[in-house]
Amino acid sequence: MINLNTPRSIVYCKIIHNYLEGEIFGDPEIDIGDMIEDYMPKYLFREQYQKCLEVFKDLYAWTSDEFWHELTAFHEVALYYFLMEMQNLKNDMKEDFKKVFYDKELIDTIQKYVEIDKKEMDDDDFPIDILEGYYYNPSYICEDIYDDIDFIELPYLYNEQKANMPIIAKTMGINLDYYFEILPIDIQKQFKSNHITLTGEISELFSYLQQRINSGSLAELFWENKQPVTEKKIHVIIENIMDAYFIGKEVDISREVLVKNGQVDFKLFRSNKKDEKILIEVKKASSSYLKAGYENQLCDYIRYSGCKNAFYLIICFTDKEYKTVNDFIHNHIYTDNFQMYINIAILDARKKASPSKAKKDNQKITL
Repeated sequence: MINLNTPRSIVYCKIIHNYLEGEIFGDPEIDIGDMIEDYMPKYLFREQYQKCLEVFKDLYAWTSDEFWHELTAFHEVALYYFLMEMQNLKNDMKEDFKKVFYDKELIDTIQKYVEIDKKEMDDDDFPIDILEGYYYNPSYICEDIYDDIDFIELPYLYNEQKANMPIIAKTMGINLDYYFEILPIDIQKQFKSNHITLTGEISELFSYLQQRINSGSLAELFWENKQPVTEKKIHVIIENIMDAYFIGKEVDISREVLVKNGQVDFKLFRSNKKDEKILIEVKKASSSYLKAGYENQLCDYIRYSGCKNAFYLIICFTDKEYKTVNDFIHNHIYTDNFQMYINIAILDARKKASPSKAKKDNQKITL
């Protein structure tokens, strides 16, 4: 099954599977490639033909097995355009559409869901035939599945990013990195990773740092004599890791850059695109300047540096600090044009109990 983010995922999967079988996979003599050409954007079909085939095979297999599968951007695009074409086919076939694509088992399943819908509506006067009609309408199914269809505007969104004016993507919270795999191949080749934006690169760096703290020995660098290291030493650690992490990725890193009357901890930019600049300010969660560093300091840095984005990286060393930071994040949704460009990130450097100690603690609890 496919997780379609709706209570109707199971029945929708059955419907989509019938569509795919009746239109594409039902006749082994028909070339799948010929059938799916009209269901994909032309550049994707031309440049990633094999991937298009694999994606449709995935959709066909996933809508019939018992496991829950998550759609990638490529799958989302394929399913969306397929359902839109099925709606066009329904308009042409009219009543024959139901006869061809809906067998008795599927109709019985739909009836059960219609009864559930009826109870949830708590409206005895609502016509049941309208509720039934939703399940025989590919465009309605599509509307129920997709919260957004940002990929339709991908050329415009990417061109905005290329011009360093990602207004729509930023205000709508669209992550362009998610759509990397459905970009034209020549555009993908411009990047040495799967990230369109430097913001995506930095987010992955922070995820890498957290992973090494959790499962590696990096956590030891953040503690000395059983005490958290100073903020200055944290800057040195992060700087050296960034140098190694971004090697070969054409990302320049500057330390303690003067901005107006202060110094921001780090400024990063792509070597071949100096107008894509990102600021990073690092604070310990115990800092008395935690709030001011975000509301005043970093906002001022963005305002006067001309940077388009920033990260506020907060390091936690205790459970109390971790709770404080989470509360801080919940209470600091952006309220002006500068705060909306700040990404708040947590680096959890709390000491983890050793396996032997954890085992002893569990034994004590058991006793």
